[in-house]
Amino acid sequence: MPPASTAETATLLRAAGSLLPQREVRGPDTLAAHMLPWRLSVRTLVKVPGLRALVVNAVRRRKPGALWFELVRTRYMDDILLREVRGGAEQVAILGAGFDSRAHRMRADLQDIVVYEVDRPALSQRKQARVGSLPAADVRYVTTDFNDGDLHQALSDHGFDPTRRTVVIWSGVVPYLQQRGVEATLRWLAAQAPGSSIVFDYCWQEVLDDPGQIPEAEEAMRDVASRGEPWQSGIPRGTAATYVRSFGLTVVEDLDLAGGQARYLTLPTGATQGPIWTFGGFVHARVPSS
Repeated sequence: MPPASTAETATLLRAAGSLLPQREVRGPDTLAAHMLPWRLSVRTLVKVPGLRALVVNAVRRRKPGALWFELVRTRYMDDILLREVRGGAEQVAILGAGFDSRAHRMRADLQDIVVYEVDRPALSQRKQARVGSLPAADVRYVTTDFNDGDLHQALSDHGFDPTRRTVVIWSGVVPYLQQRGVEATLRWLAAQAPGSSIVFDYCWQEVLDDPGQIPEAEEAMRDVASRGEPWQSGIPRGTAATYVRSFGLTVVEDLDLAGGQARYLTLPTGATQGPIWTFGGFVHARVPSS
């Protein structure tokens, strides 16, 4: 049996995060387990009541940095999505959607907003085959190649309106793209309606150049490469804001992982959950109003 895709691994982490005993740091993706396939694998136990704790404990033991990173990433991007929609965003685009469940689990907040989920054809088909048991949502599935495809045309073909304010979720995608794909996507965002925004995560270019300097980064890179999905691009440490501004965007926040950990993984006692991956960060950027 081939190894699970990186999209499935991220979904497993979200499923485990939603089952953590500490309510204050628990993940919000209660639908993630429904997106995982039934297969001969221990990870499938996360779908079985009474046995889920076994998987949660195994994930906390074997992939703690990845678990806490995925939990912070999910909560941070959820917060931005809600804030942007409440602030007037009229469309949502989820780029590299994988098995994202936001359109379904946040439907009460999204109301009549259309969600465009963009991904490679094969992964989009797998996603569509698994959503039957989820709450209904207004989703339009769009396929393209982020490195060489035409994102503008692909979205326009499905009714996306670039003149309407949009919030873009770009989760777990940037490291897997070639640099031209990252740049093309940011140029596309910069051409959207004023007030539109994007949130994405990235890894440091330094760990791609020399993975051995951070053992957890080296392990993560070996893992994704073994699944046939190696990381290909990063942003030099400390330069994300400058990089994003070079596309004519305004940086709302450049959040490092220590900051994300403090914001989302702090218990009432003051103790902070972890360890969390340290070799990257998150950027929230906006198309200027003038």
